[in-house]
Amino acid sequence: MEQTGEVLVLFFLGTMGACVGSFLNVVAWRLPRECMSIVRPRSRCTQCSTWISWWDNLPIISWLILRGRCRKCRTRISCRYFFVELATAVWFAGSTKLLFGDAPLLHSSASQSVVWLHYGVVALIFCVLLVLALIDWDYRILPDQLTIGGMIVGPLLAFAAPDVQHGRMLLHLAGDGAWALRTDAALNGLLGMILGAGVLWLVGVIGTRIWKRDAMGFGDVKMIGAMGAVLGLWVFLALVVASVTGALAGLVRLAIRKDHQIPFGPFLGLGMLVVVVAGPQVLDLWLGLARV
Repeated sequence: MEQTGEVLVLFFLGTMGACVGSFLNVVAWRLPRECMSIVRPRSRCTQCSTWISWWDNLPIISWLILRGRCRKCRTRISCRYFFVELATAVWFAGSTKLLFGDAPLLHSSASQSVVWLHYGVVALIFCVLLVLALIDWDYRILPDQLTIGGMIVGPLLAFAAPDVQHGRMLLHLAGDGAWALRTDAALNGLLGMILGAGVLWLVGVIGTRIWKRDAMGFGDVKMIGAMGAVLGLWVFLALVVASVTGALAGLVRLAIRKDHQIPFGPFLGLGMLVVVVAGPQVLDLWLGLARV
């Protein structure tokens, strides 16, 4: 009976994730267009301007039924809409395994409530990073609404879910106890925001002087500031992951298209997710490689 209940919980989370993914597609499309609201009007075909009925706007399912085309004008609908909804659904359901481990999802206890709060914070982080990655890939911009907003809200998220910093913090000022841990996480978030943004800004200044062109967009600086506001000093490990994966992607793109120019935002987002999920393991791996 308990197993059936957990399956239903996972189904609910996956369904909710697909709906959230549908909204993220809207945000990624409309937010860079400052003349548009992200909540109204309702969705319509960008080619023929036909309003999309609710039965043609069901996450994942409608795209498959319509075979990726507008019902009226048959214009192709990008498969990205489908994959964003699918990825968000998979994350919402699958991240429970990463965060809960083998603990039952339906067990009622104070410790379980803490894990669910952590789950909610991580889900929010995933959604914001996904929107930033999509917008940066399309337009090479990182909207202030999300980056500066993240710098403001980040320490509060660290306070709500201190486990995103994996219990390893530079500042321990608040003493012992759960509330002290939360306060320390928020303080470390403020430190990570200042140092993370400052270091990346300095790298950009030095790179610009060396290569005589802009080496780092200020949007990237604000984004890593927002990441540091949540992660504390773990932001530097996220920067390492982002730099390595970004460099590899740049080499692949250079080999295929003879062009290595790719936005850095998606890789910063990937680095943050890796650190949130497996920061200590990645750090141990990195330190082990450094000793070789």
